Amino acid sequence: NMYAKLRGFHLTSGNTALAIHGMRSEDAEKGSTLSDGAATGKMFDDFEYLASNGMIKSYWNENYSLIHKVNDLLDEMSQNPSLTEGDLVNKGEALFVRAFCYFNLVRAFGEVPLIDFKVYDAAEANVPKSSVAKIYELIDSDLTEAENSLPRTWEKLYIGRLTWGAARSLHARTYMMRNDWGNMKAAAEEVINSGLYNLKTPYDKIFTEDGENSSESVFEVQCEHNIYYGREIGSQYAQVQGIRGPLDYGWGFNTPSKALYEAYEAGDPRKAATIMERGATLEDGVKIPSGAPNAYYNKKVYPWLAEQTKPNRNFNSYWYFGAWINIRLMRYADVVLMNAEAANEIGGEKMIDEALEKLEMVRNRARGGNPDILPKVTTRNQAELRDKIRFERRIELAMEHERYFDIVRWGIAGDVLGTKWIPGKHELFPIPQEQIDLSNHILTQNPGY
Repeated sequence: NMYAKLRGFHLTSGNTALAIHGMRSEDAEKGSTLSDGAATGKMFDDFEYLASNGMIKSYWNENYSLIHKVNDLLDEMSQNPSLTEGDLVNKGEALFVRAFCYFNLVRAFGEVPLIDFKVYDAAEANVPKSSVAKIYELIDSDLTEAENSLPRTWEKLYIGRLTWGAARSLHARTYMMRNDWGNMKAAAEEVINSGLYNLKTPYDKIFTEDGENSSESVFEVQCEHNIYYGREIGSQYAQVQGIRGPLDYGWGFNTPSKALYEAYEAGDPRKAATIMERGATLEDGVKIPSGAPNAYYNKKVYPWLAEQTKPNRNFNSYWYFGAWINIRLMRYADVVLMNAEAANEIGGEKMIDEALEKLEMVRNRARGGNPDILPKVTTRNQAELRDKIRFERRIELAMEHERYFDIVRWGIAGDVLGTKWIPGKHELFPIPQEQIDLSNHILTQNPGY
């Protein structure tokens, strides 16, 4: 049930998740048509955050709903004196999920209620917000225990289940959000040294069906198409972002921006693997209509024609647009770049060497064997190398929902996003007004709202 909820529209796959994790950055737009989701554009493109907004409320509710499921399971386990090794693995999976949800909440809202116990009566959950430090204490504890109990790998039958590498990589990401360079580097380095992952999958194959659960897949939500129950075992992740208009591949939300389109270095193959242009003909012969409402679309969720026509895939049915496409939440390239960033921030000749080595690993794969593009970065100046690593994260992970959080933690969001974005306010969303009212104002609103 927890794995199923990870495919949820408001958690990872739909407009809510895409708006909160993607549209707020300079690299993604609301997309679709001007009239469709106009309020969403004002909220997330223009930062007109409202405490009454339904998406913000849904995101809060869905994360807490999953947290409560974890707490119920942990409570039941605490009453069982004879847990098996398999039970402890299940516990590790559940602890990962709770840490994942609290990481979502602390990044989106800052201080939130810390509920790590089974709720028998709603009044028990009516507690004040806990500090950001306390939320991260629980995240650290949950992920450490998950790392100690989850296996390194699963047999093929259980592909997609959580692993030690997923927990350790998420832990690195949580340290990254705190600019905790030492712990961030240690966690990322352990994942790299484990030998469990590599960058051998060509970049233009990672986001195809053949690239699912590839050698660099650290954590991806599993989806499959079913002609009768497409949304129950699949997701709307591709449909929400699909090419809108005469081709009718989806709703056309969360589209790449012109700023992202123009950011790529000359000849970088990752551009063609990430962005589809209006009027272009794709490799499978599908032409994006010149009348499509958006200039660009996210190619990382494109349901290739060969995938659509596989047996029992009713692509033309309204709900099944790419329902089978897995949601990549963490890739090995991200871990390698975390290692590079942390090493550079720690500084010193040895750390600069390591940062350059890890940066080159990612750029080398991106070249696709063409030595005439993406020149090797050689600067040993810490500030210049910092800019190079930040740029590489932007390009390598484009449209993968981390850019906004990166520019916030780097302290450059105000410079990047313009005057509509207010420092000291827009780093966080308002607490949903409904939650404040239900708490009888035990919950307090975030600054500026």
